[in-house]
Amino acid sequence: MKIKRVIFAVYDDLHHEYRGFKTAGSFSKAGCDVKVFGIRYDNVKLMGWDEIHNIRIRIMKNFPLGLNMILFWFRLFFMLMKNNCDLIYCHDIFPLFPVYLASKLKGLPYIYDAHEFWHGNSQVENRPITKYFWTTYEKLFIKPARSVITVSEPIARELERIYSIKEVGVFTNLPLKKNIPSDIEILHNSLGINKSKKIVLYQGHFLVNNGLDTVIKAFRQVNESAVLVLIGSGSEKEKLQDLCVELKLQDRIFFTGPFPHDELIKYTACAYLGLCLIRNFGKSYYYSTPNKMFEFIQAHIPQVSSDFPEMSRFVKGYEVGEVIDPENAELISGTINKLLEDVSRYRKYKTNCIRASEELVWENIESDMIRFCS
Repeated sequence: MKIKRVIFAVYDDLHHEYRGFKTAGSFSKAGCDVKVFGIRYDNVKLMGWDEIHNIRIRIMKNFPLGLNMILFWFRLFFMLMKNNCDLIYCHDIFPLFPVYLASKLKGLPYIYDAHEFWHGNSQVENRPITKYFWTTYEKLFIKPARSVITVSEPIARELERIYSIKEVGVFTNLPLKKNIPSDIEILHNSLGINKSKKIVLYQGHFLVNNGLDTVIKAFRQVNESAVLVLIGSGSEKEKLQDLCVELKLQDRIFFTGPFPHDELIKYTACAYLGLCLIRNFGKSYYYSTPNKMFEFIQAHIPQVSSDFPEMSRFVKGYEVGEVIDPENAELISGTINKLLEDVSRYRKYKTNCIRASEELVWENIESDMIRFCS
């Protein structure tokens, strides 16, 4: 059956759902009529989604997660039943239940895109009842899916082993190809940073497992020629800001953003060096391929990343930066200083970023993704 209409189900605020944006855009480019059902926490205008039909289900920030989830399931189920399509594309674990019900009642196939490895997710690792619920839930609904895809080879192999399913597709979190902006001083100008200072950049969520407290502590030993800029938002932001004040680093560490995904490269390109130092809080992190790793390559910015299998495969394989132990503050500061001082090494990494940026883009894998899902 030729796929003409696809509905995407996402339990995430579409401001931050870059993978959902890319997959929906790929099906739209292939000639499909696309609708994306996501969530929203506020009334802030959604930027960058003008060409993709989207409907955002209101979620209340002050409601418990369980209640919000049940409300989302009900609303999503009725929206799926009301809207006609040939295929439902389920992004990550949370929408699986209503997607499965609607697919059974309407006789439609669905795709399951596993963004994470829930058997090794830090959110459930030390909560046995919660872990049992979500892993059993995933087991119930993963097998009826027409196809299962995920973000890295190790996660794909784990899903095949645990659930006895065949051929989980791997489509990594590569960015859309973008032109590098000519103005690379936006961050300097907007944050009042002296233009002689080199920006070391983190972009993403401010969460416990991102290791940003270690990075901030490490920055005490980083050469004064550099400043640290943290782009994003999250539950740990206030604690991190307090830590900067406590360590008297508030004049060298700056917080800004977040920015829409279609504008992010303007800010990423201002950096001298990118940081992708997540902690090993379970296999989901250990096997991950973070967006920011590829976004730094796309912006031609060398990086310092965690020495985990998939991250190391790309960073070392393409020679675009250094991989280190993300828990070692002394090693973090030493590696940053090395790349601030060793100009020839830095230039080699930057040249390799330029080459790799032509290959590591979503456009090079999107047709394979559509064929796999069809």
